[in-house]
Amino acid sequence: MQFCDASLRAQSFDKSTNTIEVIWTTGATVTKRGRDGYYDEELIVSANAVRLARLNAGASFLDTHRDGSVSSIIGSVIPGSARIADGRGLAKIALSPAPSDADTVLKIKEGVIRNISVGYAIHRVEIVERDGAMPIYSVVDWEPFELSAVAVPADPGAQVRGVRSSGASETSLVPCRAMVLTHDSMEWRRINVRAIRRQMMDNLRRAMPPHERLANPGDVSGHDFGTC
Repeated sequence: MQFCDASLRAQSFDKSTNTIEVIWTTGATVTKRGRDGYYDEELIVSANAVRLARLNAGASFLDTHRDGSVSSIIGSVIPGSARIADGRGLAKIALSPAPSDADTVLKIKEGVIRNISVGYAIHRVEIVERDGAMPIYSVVDWEPFELSAVAVPADPGAQVRGVRSSGASETSLVPCRAMVLTHDSMEWRRINVRAIRRQMMDNLRRAMPPHERLANPGDVSGHDFGTC
């Protein structure tokens, strides 16, 4: 499990429908570290590169990627609203009306919580080697499967869209972060899959409660990173 950045835009909150618009990716290039050194990961944001079916099926909007309980669901993607436009991933979120979620939802409405993170699976990567520079891992086929409100951001242009009033909306950008789950495919044979899995598991262990952490972060047997 890895992280890259994205964010929320709060001024787009529509009181009449209790919805808010988000920019969940701008495809920012993020420097990451693998066992063989650093590399730049670039998310390709186009209709051909991003699989939107899971978002458009009403994917969950979570509190900080806590997917172990339905109590962490603070909203959902409105079916059919996820789309790619002008190199950005956009969607509309229906926020929870439940009293138990009121504090978090209010902070989103008021713009106190601005950052979001997208969880996604990588299906295909193209690697570009560069003389005297870090290689580029160009993610040309990927699939977002959830969005989360988070405290700490990482794609400087991904965001909750700005509270709508009088038909107008602000579009100021704030940062956000994206969570990446990679999975094996034929295209990954040119990179060190074991090293990347180890890094994913290290990140996963840090994100999990202590009692759920794996004893051996390098042991990924039984974990299917291709399905979520």
